Amino acid sequence: MRNNSCLKVVLLWLWLMPWIVQAMTIESFNINSDLKVTGVDICDTLSLPLQGIEYDSVITISNNVNIQGLNDNILGFSKGVFNSGSGDPEENSYCNGNRCVINPDKQVNKINLPVFDTVGGSVISSWGDKNKKIFPGKYTDINIGKSDIIFYGGDYFIDKLSVHTRSEITIEGNVRFFIKEMSIGGSNVNMSGKSSDFQVFIYDSNTMAIVSNNAKIKAYIYSESERPLQLTNTVEFYGSIIARELEFNATVSYVGENSCEIEAKPIDFELLPNDTTFLTCEMVPIVINVLDDNGNLNINYNGEVSLKTDIAQSNVAFWIVNDNRVDVTKEIKVNIKKGQGSAVLKSNIIADVKVFAQIKDIVKSNRYKFVPYKFYAESQRIIAGKPKNIDVSVLSCNNNLVDVETSYSGVRNLNFKTEYISPSTKGNGIINVRNKNIKFESGKTSLNIMYPDSGIVNLIITDPSCTNDNCTVNKTKNNKRAIDGELTGSVSIFSRPWTFAMCPQGSDRFTGTTNSGNGLVAAGDTFVMRAKPLQWMAGDKVNNSIDVSDDKYCQRPITPNFFAQDAPVTTVTASVAGIDTPKKGHQGKLTGKVAQSNTELHDNTAMIFNDLRWSEVGSVKLAMIADSYLGMTINSSQRAIGRFYPKQFVIKDSAIINAHTESSPFTYMDQTFKANVIVEAQNAVGEPTRNYGAFAPRLKERLLLTAVDLNSNTRLNDVSTRIDQSNLVVGWQHDWQQAQLTINDGALTFKRLPKNNNNSAVTITTADGPFKVGLGLSVLPRSECLVSGCTDFANKTQPLQRYNQSQVLTAPLNGWVDSRYGRMVLDDASGVFDQPLTMPLKVEYWNGDQFTINADDSRSHFNSQWSCKQIIYTSKPHDKASLSATTNNVLQGKNYSLQVLPGIDENEAYIKQQLRFWLRIAAQPATNIGCIENENVNQPWLTFNWRGIGDEDPSGLVTFGNYRGNDRIIYRSENASINP
Repeated sequence: MRNNSCLKVVLLWLWLMPWIVQAMTIESFNINSDLKVTGVDICDTLSLPLQGIEYDSVITISNNVNIQGLNDNILGFSKGVFNSGSGDPEENSYCNGNRCVINPDKQVNKINLPVFDTVGGSVISSWGDKNKKIFPGKYTDINIGKSDIIFYGGDYFIDKLSVHTRSEITIEGNVRFFIKEMSIGGSNVNMSGKSSDFQVFIYDSNTMAIVSNNAKIKAYIYSESERPLQLTNTVEFYGSIIARELEFNATVSYVGENSCEIEAKPIDFELLPNDTTFLTCEMVPIVINVLDDNGNLNINYNGEVSLKTDIAQSNVAFWIVNDNRVDVTKEIKVNIKKGQGSAVLKSNIIADVKVFAQIKDIVKSNRYKFVPYKFYAESQRIIAGKPKNIDVSVLSCNNNLVDVETSYSGVRNLNFKTEYISPSTKGNGIINVRNKNIKFESGKTSLNIMYPDSGIVNLIITDPSCTNDNCTVNKTKNNKRAIDGELTGSVSIFSRPWTFAMCPQGSDRFTGTTNSGNGLVAAGDTFVMRAKPLQWMAGDKVNNSIDVSDDKYCQRPITPNFFAQDAPVTTVTASVAGIDTPKKGHQGKLTGKVAQSNTELHDNTAMIFNDLRWSEVGSVKLAMIADSYLGMTINSSQRAIGRFYPKQFVIKDSAIINAHTESSPFTYMDQTFKANVIVEAQNAVGEPTRNYGAFAPRLKERLLLTAVDLNSNTRLNDVSTRIDQSNLVVGWQHDWQQAQLTINDGALTFKRLPKNNNNSAVTITTADGPFKVGLGLSVLPRSECLVSGCTDFANKTQPLQRYNQSQVLTAPLNGWVDSRYGRMVLDDASGVFDQPLTMPLKVEYWNGDQFTINADDSRSHFNSQWSCKQIIYTSKPHDKASLSATTNNVLQGKNYSLQVLPGIDENEAYIKQQLRFWLRIAAQPATNIGCIENENVNQPWLTFNWRGIGDEDPSGLVTFGNYRGNDRIIYRSENASINP
């Protein structure tokens, strides 16, 4: 019975198993809730909302893409490709509606990801589920469609994640996905949470990660895959991305968020208006603008602000919020949407009301004075230092409406005071009212003002003589109202700098061009630009860009409040306005930190741009631009800056071509070999500097071609003096075409070593070698490098050591010359008097110990018709012996085709004769033989000092009628004639 019970339990368990498994699959998974990765957080790496992974990250953006929330519109990638793929960051408006700025310096290093492991992972397929819970663990596949899913806090390792249409993904806590393949489309992911709560780490794989098809997602994504992470076809993304390859296509709205920092980052905002005096009949709009890092309205901020006053008495004044009237004794909350909130303040009586605005822990305040009369002028936008006329009126309340008080007339002795708003400290002056006599007519006058600084200031106007005691103005026909205190008022002045002087740092000079002046810095290296905000002075233009190339602008008065800590913020951008020299030169690109705010790096006299780089050489026209300062555009300035010179020379391609290539390549000494070289002038990142060819010759570097013995076992290896460069194009050393200097089939020779001799008309050489000759390029040193700037070769690896000098390095050419001392040899020949004789011919070279046959030579040539002969002995007058007509090459250093014909007629009696034959291979025939044959095969490198009287053509002795042994009796004369 007991066994039967156990069996029933087992059977019941087996019957229920599918439903249990199904329930587990549908409701939840908790594969490994203890799985935890440490030391990996995108927040530790992230500094910009869009960044690439060093060193070759690429972002591609096309079609209808809008990117918001960037710092200075910076994309921290190595390369940006926009629209049609031109790759020019200047041809786009994707970043906050402006040009995106590619800054490779903002790339980040790879994150050390954990080893990817989904072994033993499970599979989830969820379609049409509601509130399905998924827990941390390992998953080989998660497939979601038309479902509401909750991912609980922790780490997930996922081979493949697919989220299909109409799904709602909720992130509960801090969730991290470590994933290889991801596709999200038509769904909302983490839209109710913070982007930093959902971090996705994508490993390198063969599959592209895609977010598409009306998807909305808040996340931080890190992708080190070489396949692009793609956002396409109507996507809303909130958060930050770090990727090696990133593509935005079709309609993409990208709102960059760095919620890693939001909680710690203080909120900056402004409380407006800055005017301090209002009439009791005016409705004053109190505006709160939340600002971003650049001092612009932060449209990504939503929240609330608390407003309260210092008024304790009821019914004195009131707020109007959303059409509701609230007494100012009560604190109110105002919603801030897209960075801005507002309320209306109205006073019932003459009073001073101090308004406090608080967002989180930041509190700001302004005091507003409500009066029955006031001086009034519209807010003024002026240029620092430039006078401007402003219309001033005296206003009052008439039947609760603002009206001009026409009874205020005559010459008035007014007091003026400058109130500093932003910044709140005095700079280099006050608002100067330049009128000598101020006369009002029916409540109106005109003031001529000048303020020599920048920022927001108030001009406080007071009539000290118009008080309760002695100044009343007609308010209506039937009564007069007394002034409560002095008649006063304020005018808001928004003052901007006129333009920017562009000044060098320290002893630098900006005046160098391609023709003259000092060098500034190598192309692609950093240089420093000091941007000084200038006051306007009489005679200055106010339209268009200002040319500030004259150094006098650097001595002009500035606006120091431009740099104050609480000054209005603007972004000043350096850009290329054009090329200065050479004319019609290549414009190049300006990189580095080209944009910064006025409150960043400065020394209270100038903004310091210390990370600018220009990619070209010559002199460039740079511009300084600030498009939005207190709602005004500061006049851009331009200045020609130079001289930039190449950072380095690089041998792009080179080859040394030996004269003989039929076997092991070699070249005889004094024989021409060829060298091909392409040298490129480059900037610091290895790009060609195309303007270099237009430099004045004296400003170009002069190159030096040197030679070393690569076989040398001694410290001295310089054999440059043995290289004959006379056949190279004259002036090749500075014949640059744009960025390149070319030697094409340059003819060079490695000369034989001459022997000292008294007869300068005779050449005598000494056999030496062989040499393995390497060629190298270097730059001739100049003394004025500190002033003019000098360029040298990169990758100088070939040592060159001269006698009694320090070792130097040169940039080597590819290959070498196997240089051999050679000679052509004719062997002596002897035989019967009436038969042709073979004269063996060979070419030899000096191997360091002796002459040996040059088996590598199958090209050296001879022509027996171009020869000389000398009769040494003949038994009777006879000179018919000759060389047979033969033209041929050696084969592996030898040839046996050359024959000597005795010139004996048939049946002619025995004639003994001995002659010497020369083969003509040099320009001059052998001396003292009376040779008149001038034709030769021009191989002077195969001559040799055979007879001790100079290098000459090869020769051999031929004897006809020479017998030995049992052939016949030896003639008496033979012994002497054999060796003349």
